[in-house]
Amino acid sequence: MDENGKIRLTPFRPWPAALVLIALLTTSAMGSAAAAGALALVQNSRATTASGAEFVACGEYVRRANSHMKSIVSTIDDVWGAHVRVYQSVAMLPPHARPGGCVMYNPAYLRLLLEHLMIRDSAVVDAMLYAIMAHEVGHEMHDDFSPQRAALPSETRELEADRFAGYTMQRLNLGLDNITPYYSLAGDEFTGAMTRPSSRHGESMRRTNALRKGWELGEWNQPEDYHSLSDDD
Repeated sequence: MDENGKIRLTPFRPWPAALVLIALLTTSAMGSAAAAGALALVQNSRATTASGAEFVACGEYVRRANSHMKSIVSTIDDVWGAHVRVYQSVAMLPPHARPGGCVMYNPAYLRLLLEHLMIRDSAVVDAMLYAIMAHEVGHEMHDDFSPQRAALPSETRELEADRFAGYTMQRLNLGLDNITPYYSLAGDEFTGAMTRPSSRHGESMRRTNALRKGWELGEWNQPEDYHSLSDDD
């Protein structure tokens, strides 16, 4: 709150989140049938969430998370003791982390993403959601909003969050083979981030390598931050 007792919202600058495909979704030529289906999903999501009371958490307007997403983040939290909070973002934004220990998702955005990727297998959908949310928890666990971490290149922070996601997936015994082809679509060559240095996550090969590196570190029972990712990873 400010000195007048009013809630102060911090402006949101979309964090380069796991699987940020917003550029892909807005620039790809979707077929008319697929586009109509995606729009229907967005409309249905608005209808089902409109009754949820809005409030402010970590400087953003949110609604309470649904039980399934709470369960996913709680399971990740049990691995790390992260004590993060998960909320539905009111704005249609990619999954993202916020200063103050919050991770956010928007159901309409996720439905549109899954529609675009044509993921039909519910087991793959769940594994993707675990990887996405583990990536966001990784930003919180790595203290990426601190001045020291914020000074690092965005690509370094994002690849380390990918590694964290892979490590978490190994600890949860969730395989990577089914999700790697979809995860690779978050590479900078697909999202347009190659021309925006402040938004870079890493090219597809680097992102999937970081994910697998995390899995291997977990399998070898090494610390999650065993070493910083190099240009050769």
